[in-house]
Amino acid sequence: MRIGFDARMIDHPGIGRYIASLFPEMVKQAPNDEFTLLGDPEKLFGLEKNGNITVREWKAPVFSIQEQISGAFKLRDLDVLHVPNFNIPLMFKGKMVVTVHDLIYLLFPGSLPSALAGHYARFMIGSVLRRANSVIAVSAHTAGDLVKNFGSKYSDKITVILEATSGEFSHLPGREKIENVKRRFRLPDKFILYVGSIKPHKNVATLIKVFERVKARGLSHQLVICGRWDKKEDHLKDSIRDNSIKYIGEMPTEDLAVLYHMADILVHLSLYEGFGLTVLEAMRCGTPVVASDTSSLPEVAGGAAAIVSLDDIRHITDKVYNVLTDESLRLAMIKAGLEHVKRFSWEKAARETLEVYRKKVRG
Repeated sequence: MRIGFDARMIDHPGIGRYIASLFPEMVKQAPNDEFTLLGDPEKLFGLEKNGNITVREWKAPVFSIQEQISGAFKLRDLDVLHVPNFNIPLMFKGKMVVTVHDLIYLLFPGSLPSALAGHYARFMIGSVLRRANSVIAVSAHTAGDLVKNFGSKYSDKITVILEATSGEFSHLPGREKIENVKRRFRLPDKFILYVGSIKPHKNVATLIKVFERVKARGLSHQLVICGRWDKKEDHLKDSIRDNSIKYIGEMPTEDLAVLYHMADILVHLSLYEGFGLTVLEAMRCGTPVVASDTSSLPEVAGGAAAIVSLDDIRHITDKVYNVLTDESLRLAMIKAGLEHVKRFSWEKAARETLEVYRKKVRG
């Protein structure tokens, strides 16, 4: 097969991780296929190591008119094109597989800059379901959201292929590495961790309320918030000026893995997640997790996390406090998490994705 893979979003915090984890594993499993990696060659350096990969420059910005004009021409010699987000080239006539990670733009329109952007997102996701030969949903919940919002007539097109954590999160960092990260980011000895973008649907405001209640019970832990900031959440900056709350921005993967290992707990109270990869990353690093009972989080966390209702802040506070103070509970959750993450692997995701390609090309 001649497989094209749109990697223009390689520097996106979520979809970029998906590209960087899935693509190399597929190349490894399919040495007789030809892969064309599409994007900025400078950003893709390191992904093109194998002999069966060609990098084709395509710098059209995502969600732009330029990607629609240039896409069909640049992609016409492929047997199948994989687009890892819903920004498909509408004029492309070949066989196409598209990954849909979530429907956040439809379900939480406040995450978009305008009402027009919301209409555009609905149009594009609808176009994905109409035009793509196959749609990969990263969780059963996302697959259900697609059917609920666009109709059961598309059910046969949708395949659920779960994401996984990358290998960097399984290595126990040495003392020198820990001290290096601690010094560079000025981290405290004991802290509660949040990892993810700071957007309205991530519900960081509730996390801060829970943290304040935990702190009021006499614990010395601080709250460390790690991720890309959205200006819509600027109202939280007054809270973060508290010396016990620290925002450290985005971190490279190798530092993020150390951060997880250092944290006493990950608390993830999001209103909506298509998958919720940070939950698995924390578990793989041996960090206990408290997560909300919304969207895909119970599906991904299984029975290895403490699942809480966002309607009861006192109950959430109790859960976080108990994990931080009950050593036997902590150890049990760590053990359960390390066992649970074994169910997820990029090797499995790559194998299932290649099978989707083959079915559509042969079909």
